[in-house]
Amino acid sequence: MRPTSEHLLPAQPAIIIMACLFVVVAALWAFVITKAMIAIGISAMALFIAGACAFAHRHALKPL
Repeated sequence: MRPTSEHLLPAQPAIIIMACLFVVVAALWAFVITKAMIAIGISAMALFIAGACAFAHRHALKPL
């Protein structure tokens, strides 16, 4: 079954999620290089934001 346009992720949430995942990768790389624990905190926060954005969009599509 082919997804219709109503089930596809709009551009703005998709860009936010991809940017957050890029920040996660960059923070993990910074942790490998510097061993600074702040990088793990930044990575966790970026993952939380990406998950919250995806969760909010998923529940916004559900019919009432």
